Amino acid sequence: MSCHLSDSDNPNIVPKPRGNSPKVIATALAILCLLYIYIYQEEHDVKNMLRNSFCITFFSYTSKGICNCVEERRHHFQPRYGGSYPKLLKACFFGKTVFCIFLAIFILLFTPFKVQDIVQISLGCCCFLIFYVAGFFGPTEVEISQICEINKKNVAHGLAWSFYIGYLKKVLPRLENSIKAYHAEKGNSILRYKDTRKVHILIPLDCHIPDEISKEDDNIHFLDNLPDTQLNVAGVMKRSYKHSVYEIFDESKRPHYCIVEYATPLASLYEMSKDSQAAFSSQDRLEQTKLFYRTLKDILEDSKECGNLYRLVLLNDNKRGEDPHYISKEIIKHLKQQITEEYSVEEEGQQLQDNFSTELSCAPELMISNDSNSDFPRSLKP
Repeated sequence: MSCHLSDSDNPNIVPKPRGNSPKVIATALAILCLLYIYIYQEEHDVKNMLRNSFCITFFSYTSKGICNCVEERRHHFQPRYGGSYPKLLKACFFGKTVFCIFLAIFILLFTPFKVQDIVQISLGCCCFLIFYVAGFFGPTEVEISQICEINKKNVAHGLAWSFYIGYLKKVLPRLENSIKAYHAEKGNSILRYKDTRKVHILIPLDCHIPDEISKEDDNIHFLDNLPDTQLNVAGVMKRSYKHSVYEIFDESKRPHYCIVEYATPLASLYEMSKDSQAAFSSQDRLEQTKLFYRTLKDILEDSKECGNLYRLVLLNDNKRGEDPHYISKEIIKHLKQQITEEYSVEEEGQQLQDNFSTELSCAPELMISNDSNSDFPRSLKP
């Protein structure tokens, strides 16, 4: 059972993946327009108007693709596409364009066109190209964001996968052995409970990652490091990975112990937002941090190696400024939540087992009949 912070705990912070509402609304509007034309068509030639509208849309899009195709063929054909025309055409046109081409050929061959129809189609394409050159048909921020999220091309996607493959996937499966070695070396009872045998990964929305957590919250004290995990990675022999154990005090000054660390890739987002060369604004950083959290959560939920060995703690930077003990409270809240999630199931199973054992411990009362004519058994007891 993998425990993590669900999006329901932060409904107004972490965005969900975009849905298909725009397509549904567009389909509904198209149907309404067609119904309106069908009802109030009067004496207008609806078929020719619909044909002309299709031709304007198709030829406008095709013209834009041809313009892009000329640029790509002249300056980028070999380095970007390896001299492959199929790759070039795929980059400049959608795959469904082939179907539209055959449909356009069918319309041109089997439907008569008047001069005014050709003029109307030409004017429609001309207006489209003028608006295209002026930049009116460029993708909006929503469309760019959606394309990047669907195709996993955001900065956050790369950082989340790098963090998982390059670090978490290597160290989390070995966490239990590291804790056992720590117990054998120190001989104490710290990290004895399941809720503490996780790496609590702090994800601040402002990407501010201090070198020492205790400087952010004086209720968090560094206690010790777990034994190093040494792995041969990328030519570096016996590279060391380690986790730090912290003593965290609640409002009653009672100590709690767990493994805590920041998500280090967020430091890259923070530095990018400070470097003008990256052209990465603070708003971009915030959106990418949210996407990083959502992507990392999805990756870890599907990971068999890391199940039940992590806890993502999302930190709201607004609350961090209001409460000096906000981080310690969030970590303790997660610890208590894990106890509720994990041990409630175990306690229920234990209660059923205890009830079953109690029933078996009761001495059975054997009944036997010594009267052949009696239908009711009698007790062996006198």
